[in-house]
Amino acid sequence: MYRLTLKKLLYAYLFVSIILVGSITVLLNRNIVNRDVGVLITFAVNGIIIFFELSKSSRLGYSLKDVLFLFMFIFMFISPLVQYFENLFPWGSTYLITDERVIYTNLLITMFILIYIITYKISFNKRADNNQLKNREVVNIKLVMNIFFIASILCSVYIIVNTGFSNLFARSTNSLKLESSSFKLIVSNTFRAVPVIYVAMNLLFIIKNKYVYRKFRFILVSVLMIVVNFPTGIARFKMATVYLGLFLILKRKFNNPYFFKILIIISMLILFPTVNVFRYNTFEEVIRRGIDIPKPSELFLSGHFDSYSMLVRTIIYVNFHGITWGNQLLGSLLFFIPRKFWPQKPIGSGHTIATDLGWDFTNVSCPYIGEGYINFGILGVILFAIILAVLTKFGDVAYKKSVYSNSKEITIIELVYPFSIGFLFFILRGDLLSSLAYYIGFMVPVILLWLVQLLVVSRKNL
Repeated sequence: MYRLTLKKLLYAYLFVSIILVGSITVLLNRNIVNRDVGVLITFAVNGIIIFFELSKSSRLGYSLKDVLFLFMFIFMFISPLVQYFENLFPWGSTYLITDERVIYTNLLITMFILIYIITYKISFNKRADNNQLKNREVVNIKLVMNIFFIASILCSVYIIVNTGFSNLFARSTNSLKLESSSFKLIVSNTFRAVPVIYVAMNLLFIIKNKYVYRKFRFILVSVLMIVVNFPTGIARFKMATVYLGLFLILKRKFNNPYFFKILIIISMLILFPTVNVFRYNTFEEVIRRGIDIPKPSELFLSGHFDSYSMLVRTIIYVNFHGITWGNQLLGSLLFFIPRKFWPQKPIGSGHTIATDLGWDFTNVSCPYIGEGYINFGILGVILFAIILAVLTKFGDVAYKKSVYSNSKEITIIELVYPFSIGFLFFILRGDLLSSLAYYIGFMVPVILLWLVQLLVVSRKNL
């Protein structure tokens, strides 16, 4: 049973104090242009709910639920409030974002949050936790690790040869030389994920069994894993997914229940903007010119924090064109079908909205809430909140149960959950088509392993 102690209360007090002082400092240090009372009240309501949820501490010190409310705090509260005060929303067309539309958007966010909280609370009760959730254990882990070792070598060598060793260290040059964009996306994500999953298996094996299985192999693949997933050579969400996931495997529980939340906030404000320079510059150019890190208050006005403004524009798009009745969702779920065989395959929701507004730049987000709205309107926001709550609660409960078990076996959830923490941020920011494609592409090795496990177990039961 999770007990509330004086130490945990002190941690909560310090965390909330830091967040409040930081938020007030950022907000007051702005040139305030807009200050409609209705808008401020709706922002305040959402802020109070988000602060309250963030102040709660989870048993492990992190959870998928924590990720949601960290996203809400950064992308749906503090950054849009800065943007509203200065009337400077990313990507232009600011005149479309009126006070009335901001109020409506905030009310949608309130509804989404409340439905999520209620659904999360009632999903997978204690009885389900004890009797129905069964973590799938990896059968014959040493054989599986041997197979993944060979696959890791082959996949890593393919990435290095096809991309070029010197091109792996900057995002602007790190790209596979393949013609088909769909095949390129799948191969790039899946092949780079294989050595990551192998390293994750080894780390879990070391933690559970207190020794290293095939030390040389582990060191070799660890080096290859870093090379093909070099922090400055891959997208920021991939970097967060890979290295945060491995960190969470090593540090499965935090004594300070707010350390993870503080880490994420600092990373969003400092680490991510720093790494982003490699998106347009080579490693040599960055070393020559240096790195200029923007202030957090200025960073909130940039396109990196466009989720809220794109949510407003999603609402505007639906007002003019109507909901898509699941067409955008269908495109996201069937992302793997090449456009060659499906010419009418939907493009990403962010791209769709940007094109409709006549923008030349279409690589913009569409947050998870907006995906629900563009597909089914208000009903979609409710449905997407329920789906997210059920999935995150299942993951949180199953993973926590696995961490606190004394089993020496490695489970599928232990390979999926730590990396899902980073991916959830990407999925929440959107758009869903690209984020879901990257997530499933990364998880293909684990999905194949899970299918083989099902086959093996079913044959044993015959």
